[in-house]
Amino acid sequence: VVFTQGSQSTIVACNGVVTEYAVDPLDSKLLVDTNGAGDAFVGGFLSKLVQGKGIEECVKAGHWSARYIIQVPGTTIDKPCTYEG
Repeated sequence: VVFTQGSQSTIVACNGVVTEYAVDPLDSKLLVDTNGAGDAFVGGFLSKLVQGKGIEECVKAGHWSARYIIQVPGTTIDKPCTYEG
């Protein structure tokens, strides 16, 4: 089970273990639109999960995706995605 909490830590319960993953702060000047942040997180998370990656790597990809989408208006992708994870 994955609980996202916006700018607060993401909580993951997996195999009887609960782990908290900090969200890197984003300067408020860079925040444009939070619509789609949760969906973006899920997309990033699942993109690693289907590759057989560990939960920590899945969360990192989810955080990256959410961070990316909240910096653009209306859930648009107006620049190349550069995730290297």
